[in-house]
Amino acid sequence: MAATPTRRTQAERLELSARRLLSAAAELIAEKGWDATTAAEIGRRAGYSRAMVHARYGSKDALLDTLFRAEYGDLLDPAEDSTATGLRRVLAPFDRLAELFDEDPVFLETMFVLSFEAVKHGSVLRPRIVAWMQQVADGVERGFTTGVVDGSVRPDVDVAAAVSEVVAAGVGIAYGWIVLPNRFDLATELNRLHTRVHRDYGATSQR
Repeated sequence: MAATPTRRTQAERLELSARRLLSAAAELIAEKGWDATTAAEIGRRAGYSRAMVHARYGSKDALLDTLFRAEYGDLLDPAEDSTATGLRRVLAPFDRLAELFDEDPVFLETMFVLSFEAVKHGSVLRPRIVAWMQQVADGVERGFTTGVVDGSVRPDVDVAAAVSEVVAAGVGIAYGWIVLPNRFDLATELNRLHTRVHRDYGATSQR
């Protein structure tokens, strides 16, 4: 006699629907961008009705907030390791991108597409991306400052200039991978960035 399937609880059904909707949103954003993706498409891609996004979140923008808070922040912004050298902290955001490239490249592509779509003034994405980029830049700056103190970064480094150069390089790598994936291998370019940071900013003992 076949076993009776276990019925999911209400909490389990809500969690499942949330995961499916967020996953569907990520896929569609990677394919066509945020503005071109409708709430109805997200619902249908997730296997629900076209009204599911509004029923579950209230609006497409509210789903976006959840995507940033539950997915973007947690996955892309790991907690800083207080035991790491300053130079390691400089590289931590880019090491995390390399890990995500191996773990979930679709999600990573989604986040990059959202970032580049946020360049439009008035975009609902802009304040979210600005806040995230500022957080990354602040973390890189703390890494350089700490590194000068702990000896992992050259003492003569211009921290402000170094932060600009490293963050800009990371953005350029992401853009190249999205626009010219056949010419820009993300893992390779991140490894090259890693090497450049050690070469250009690391103290002699760190190279």
